[in-house]
Amino acid sequence: MDDLDNDKMGGADRHDPVAAISEAEATGETAAIFADIRQTMQIPLITSIWRTLVDIEGGLSAVWNVARPLYETGQPAAALLKLQKRAVLPVPEPLVPGQLSCTGVPVEDLPVIRALIGAYNRSNGLNLMTLTGLVAPRSGAHPAYLTPPDPDPWPKLPPLPAPADIPANVWTFLHHINRFGAVPGEEGLATIWRHLAPWPGLLAVIYAGLAPHQRDGTIQRSTQHVLEIAQTEGARLAYLRPEVVSLPEAARRMITNYVRNPGLVARMVAIGHGLARWLEFPDGQA
Repeated sequence: MDDLDNDKMGGADRHDPVAAISEAEATGETAAIFADIRQTMQIPLITSIWRTLVDIEGGLSAVWNVARPLYETGQPAAALLKLQKRAVLPVPEPLVPGQLSCTGVPVEDLPVIRALIGAYNRSNGLNLMTLTGLVAPRSGAHPAYLTPPDPDPWPKLPPLPAPADIPANVWTFLHHINRFGAVPGEEGLATIWRHLAPWPGLLAVIYAGLAPHQRDGTIQRSTQHVLEIAQTEGARLAYLRPEVVSLPEAARRMITNYVRNPGLVARMVAIGHGLARWLEFPDGQA
């Protein structure tokens, strides 16, 4: 999922971020691995797949130890760039001048909002590509893309609100917007929606913009396209993994479900990148 907050998913091998350790709670080896993930992936936050792997004995360290060399090649970032260029995305209708301001979203907040969406897009997209490469059969040409430039420095981002800190009416609305692209049995609340909870007016505009794409199947088709690209590129990235990938079985099942289930990270890659494109020129300003 982006990263999905799911209080309905049971079992130690299920992706259940609602009970996952937070970045602030991490200590010792876990905190050190989180710091290494942020530095290696060049991201400002740790999405829930890594925080949830902590619940599996040896899961976080085992998955990171085999994934890290792939990230270091730069090829996952290149594959993600290819996805961004090729994928058909669910982009809402353009904003009209003053629309966000009328919903209580200050213009000065837009850089932070864009950065939040960009952070999740980079993390989710890289994870989708790389973790697919850990579990997919090798296929296609060996990856040899030109490595894209590093992302711009991230601004200071607000912390992820705890569920208890989100007003009840907003929390309910988050679950409504989270239905976009969801599949039965995988209705976990994507963490990006929680992170955007301080701007309920923005969420209302996003809901209105995505609703037609949900009704006409655009989100589902986009998610499937993202999955197809990820499977193709992940099969190529698989050449970069060790010959033997030794993972706890529960961790293997978790990441396999994470990258193959359309209701998890793939839908948030599709929706998140669609929102990023939508917000490139806010309030109708090109």
